[in-house]
Amino acid sequence: MKIRVKHEFYDKENDLKLRTVGEIMTVSKKRAEYLVYMKVAEVIDSKGGDPESPIEAQG
Repeated sequence: MKIRVKHEFYDKENDLKLRTVGEIMTVSKKRAEYLVYMKVAEVIDSKGGDPESPIEAQG
């Protein structure tokens, strides 16, 4: 899944690399869900998974 960073954070899974606002990352569905739950990212491309809301699915 592709996500966009909303708040800067240090990525524990990648040697504490600083992820900056607006950065786009490709991560697993489980990791995307975690980062969205922590409110540091938003999903921008679910690759056929369930969209977060019907409005986002319309594009």
